[in-house]
Amino acid sequence: MTDLESRILNFIQTQFPLVSRPFKVIAEKTGTTEEQVLAILRKLTGNGVLRTIRTVINWPKVGFSTLLVGVSVEPPFLDTVAEEINQYETVTHNYSREGERNLWFTLIYESEAEKTGLFAKVMSLPGVNDLREFPAEKTYKIGLVLDV
Repeated sequence: MTDLESRILNFIQTQFPLVSRPFKVIAEKTGTTEEQVLAILRKLTGNGVLRTIRTVINWPKVGFSTLLVGVSVEPPFLDTVAEEINQYETVTHNYSREGERNLWFTLIYESEAEKTGLFAKVMSLPGVNDLREFPAEKTYKIGLVLDV
């Protein structure tokens, strides 16, 4: 990774500008051009170093609920079930783990009816044996900033 790539990544982790041309501001702050910033970010995305640049929303503050969900899926169906769950717009993370509950996802929902409907869809998928909710008792936010 070049020094410029590191400077750009370090800057956007903590100071991403909320203006009409954020990449121009990033360029000015890191000593390059807007075009170069965009090219570097495209390159880092293309080679898998950078997954995304996005906001982190405090969902309860805007009227939504969040939930961790553990699902027991028969192993031969795990990939198919995970792919189906990935299609739901309100699922933010989806990953497999060893153990009885071998598929986990986080859900953002606005109403109990929405949550219940999604759970019914998941439970109807082939190979799904059980689903359990794990509501947060307390939220801890850790600001992760890595010195790249």
